[in-house]
Amino acid sequence: TINIGGEATCTITNDDITPTLTLVKTVVNDNSGNLEVADFPLFISGTSAVSGTAYDQTANVQLTASETTRTGYAPSAWGGDCAADGAITLLPGDNKTCTITNDDIQPKLTVTKVVQNSYGGTKSASDFTLYVDTAQVTSGVQNGYNAGSYTVSEGSLPDGYEQTSISGNCTSNGSVP
Repeated sequence: TINIGGEATCTITNDDITPTLTLVKTVVNDNSGNLEVADFPLFISGTSAVSGTAYDQTANVQLTASETTRTGYAPSAWGGDCAADGAITLLPGDNKTCTITNDDIQPKLTVTKVVQNSYGGTKSASDFTLYVDTAQVTSGVQNGYNAGSYTVSEGSLPDGYEQTSISGNCTSNGSVP
């Protein structure tokens, strides 16, 4: 109430609201990988961040979401509210989330059969049966496997041929460590 001849002053103050940015990491281990979210350090413009935690940021400043990559895992592009390269600028009051997924890369194994016909033989690679564990494979064809150890071998040899070696990334007994 303002009385006759009285004066009043009212002041209204507004303050901009601190924006926040949350980084969310997902790790997919569908090829027997065993890394977890914590194995991929996250950063907001070079400052460490924990997946799922909202961090106060300064408005109207370009930020960059990034991570430390790991061998054997393919990162997706940044998503959510971030550009594909992780760039984002927040406005006052924004609560934004950027996402990234790392997926374990399926290992590949190629078994190549070499036939030496030094003494008049006529057989070719297709005349030999090749295996990775118990699965038959074709010479020179790359096959995907879950991470782990495997054994390369061949079936019964055609008459007049003997196995002289197994080499490459296999041990002499055919083990792929």
